[in-house]
Parts: sequence; structure tokens; C-alpha cells
Amino acid sequence: MRRRDLLAGAAALGGLSLVPGRRAWARAWGDGPDATARGLLLPSGVRAERLLEVFLYGGLGPFESFYVVEEYGRPDDPNYPNEQWWLFEPRHARTAGVCGWEDRSLHPFATDGLGMTVKLGPALAPLRARPDMLARMRILVQRHDLEPHEAAIPMALSGMRLGSSRMCGLGAHVQHYHLDRDTTGRRVPWSYVLYPDTEISTDNLRAASAVGFHPGAARPLDLRVTAESSLPSQLARSNLGDRRDAYDALLAQYALAARARYTTDGALLRSRGLDDHGFAVEALRGADALLGLFPEELLAARSNMVCKDRSEADTTLMGLTLAAHLLTHPTDPARYCCVVDGGLIPATGGGGYDTHTEHLRDQSRNLMATLESLVGIVNEPGEDDPAKISLDDTMIVLNTEFGRTPYVQSGSGNGTNHHPYGYVTVMIGGPIGEEQAGVVGAIGPDAWADRYVTPIESRAALLAALGIYPFTQESFAIGDLRGLGEEKDGLAWLNEIVLGRKS
Repeated sequence: MRRRDLLAGAAALGGLSLVPGRRAWARAWGDGPDATARGLLLPSGVRAERLLEVFLYGGLGPFESFYVVEEYGRPDDPNYPNEQWWLFEPRHARTAGVCGWEDRSLHPFATDGLGMTVKLGPALAPLRARPDMLARMRILVQRHDLEPHEAAIPMALSGMRLGSSRMCGLGAHVQHYHLDRDTTGRRVPWSYVLYPDTEISTDNLRAASAVGFHPGAARPLDLRVTAESSLPSQLARSNLGDRRDAYDALLAQYALAARARYTTDGALLRSRGLDDHGFAVEALRGADALLGLFPEELLAARSNMVCKDRSEADTTLMGLTLAAHLLTHPTDPARYCCVVDGGLIPATGGGGYDTHTEHLRDQSRNLMATLESLVGIVNEPGEDDPAKISLDDTMIVLNTEFGRTPYVQSGSGNGTNHHPYGYVTVMIGGPIGEEQAGVVGAIGPDAWADRYVTPIESRAALLAALGIYPFTQESFAIGDLRGLGEEKDGLAWLNEIVLGRKS
């Protein structure tokens, strides 16, 4: 059979999958393949309609923040003395004057998988002051084996190892899901990734924007958050001057010529490249619609002071403010925003949390600043500000590439090293209600995760939290989950174990 005849037949079949070994169905992308699968997807009113992901770039240390177990690492511990919480806390010379450590009290939160009480540390003061958010917080113990940032960051943001052809950020899944269902001709994205201007190019943070096997139209919109944004000028295409209409007309002519080459017997053949080209042309012509989403005041630099440290352009505050605007937009709300947190002031090793020296100072300052900014964009009980996020329809995820060692890095004085063997990510709101609040898994006295959720399992669970079927060619396979052989069992496990919702 000629290739052209095969493609024409595929078009006539209405877009059924022809990939060997995969099921073929004509439903919108992200639906379950059958009634059983669709019945396991979280329904409207339970699932998250929107998701805000805050990526704590550099590696958040859990042992003075989200995972304090006082019984571990005490000074008299025979195996692990002065580790985890006790690494810095009793050494008052190191904690004196550290942001947030004036009050060293701990806040009991939940019991972990080993029956130990997990408490919340001083660096979480802004979040601890919001009991409504704590009541809807679920902490996932995570573990993997990749120590370099360059490898761990793609794993955390996609669930895939560096170099995998399946590597895909959450934004592409969300963009594809809603693009496939749009009947309005929407001209602005559903997904955005906001990067700080302090990003280290070799750290592979662009995994957050990767599309993997998705079409190019699924790529989220990347924006660089900087003190002097050129976005309005770029969207207005001011460089074209009075030639803009002629330029658009020429692009349209080229697009029509390309489509003509892929048309036979009056029918347009299926071509992923052609689809991506057409989408890109339309996106460029629709830049005015995007321009209306970004008032210049939202792109202006915002200064911030936390404790005694000041930044004239706090890119995390700027990113979270912009994300709240996009997620709550009255006519074109985003469905996914990722804000890469580079810190109020970058840590000594880069990012907001790569603390090879001055661990406690940098981690506490930057986490306090981020949480102050975060709680400021979330409605409190009884507050109904339409410009703020509601936890009833929006899930917040605090993600990071790994934790920090429970001991001081050799030769650093007050620094810690990379520790992917036991750390946490955090989910707040959306399908996480008071019954789902708690801790999944456990970090033991040796600081290694005893029970845990892998990064790929947590990413699949976030799709389930959004009501998106997580087992498609473009997303994940049932073999990516440990010990599960059927997709329906995998979806039920993601709902029940990771999200805490009984099927």
C-alpha cells in the first residue's frame, strides 16, 4: 500500500490510533479507554480544575521544614548523632539570627508510614499560620538515585530520566487535554512555565516545557521572569512596524501552500508536522490575544524584604503573582502554571536551595519568602477574592529535585550536599481535603526513604488529580508504576494511595 493511501485512510478513520500495540479510540485525549477507566477518573467537583506547581529549584532540605522527626538524630543517638533536625537546632551559634528561627517550636502534623510523628519546622512559619492550608496538605515521601541537578531536575519535572524520548512536563499533558476539548477557538495557552532570570542553563529546567510524544501545539508557553521584561514589545511585534499585516498575509500564503502539498483528492492528510506548523502560524497571528493577558504592571519588578534580606526584583514573588493572575483570569483562565523558584536571593550553590555552604541561612530565608508570597495569593476562609486562588478548584504542588544531606557536607562548615534518597514533595488543595491530609511513606532514622512514591508515580498521580487518564502513549505506561499489571489497578492505586481518595 502506498504511504499516501495509508495516511488518507487514517484520516478517514477519524483519528484512531494506528500505533502498533496500542488501543485505538476516537475519544478526546486523556479520557479513559473504556467505561471502567472513565469511572475511576475523579469527577468534576472533586478533581482539580487548575494546578499551580512551585518548583523549589536547588533541592529543599526536609529535616527543618516539612519532615521533622525529633526522635531521629539526637545528640545521644548511637548511630546518627546530630543529624536531621538536630544537625543545626542545638548549635545555637548557627541558628542565631537565622530567618524564622526566633521561634524554634515545632508544629505536629501527621503520622508517617513508620508510625512516627512528623512535625513542621520553623522555616514553614507563613504556612503554619494558615491552618486552612495545612488541613488540606498531603506530604509525599520521594526517593530516586540521581544526585546531579542536571539529571535530578528532569526526573522531578517529568518522571523520566534525562534523554528519554518520553520526557514531558506536566504542562504539555494539560495543554493537550484542554486543546483537544476546546470548541471556542481559544487563542491563548492553557499552560505556562515561568523561569527566573537566575536559571543555570545546564541544569535542564527546560524539562518543565518538554512535550515528549505530544504534538508541538501542546507545548506550554515559556516566560522568563526578569526585572526588565520585553514581553509586551515582543507580543506587539513592534519590530515589524507598519509591515505587520503584509507579514501575516505572507505567512498565511505559505501555510496554505504547505496544506495544498498535503492534500489529495480534496482531503487533507494527517501530518503531525503540518499540524504543528499551522498551530505555530496561528499562534503568531494571535499574539494580540496574549498581549491582553499581560498588563505591564504585572510584569514590572517587585521588590521584597524577608527578615533583613532585600531583593529589588523578587522573581518568585513576581512569578507567583503572575501565575495567580493567569489561573484566575475571568475569560481565559490557565489550567496549569509552573513557577520555578530561584529564591529571594539565590543560594550559594545556585537556584533557591542549593546550599553547599550556609544551608540554614539560605534555605530558611528563601523558603520563608516563597511561602509568604504563596499564602498571599490563596484565599483565606471566608475570603472570596476572584483574583486569588481557591483551594476548592486549584491544587498547589511544591516540588523539588531532591533533598539535602542530614549531615554537614565535608569541608563546608554549614553546608549540605544533594540527597535524593529521602525527600518530600507537597500537595495542597484540589482533591486533597481534610480526609486526605497527612503523610504518604516514611523517612527513617538513616534519612533514607523507607516507604515512598517515585517521581514518575507522583507525576502520574497529578494527572489523575486533574481527571486526566495517566496511561496513554504520550504520558505514562502501567509498567512505570511498581508492582501493578493492569491500568485500572494502577489508576485505583494512584487515587487511593497517592491522593488518598478511595475509588
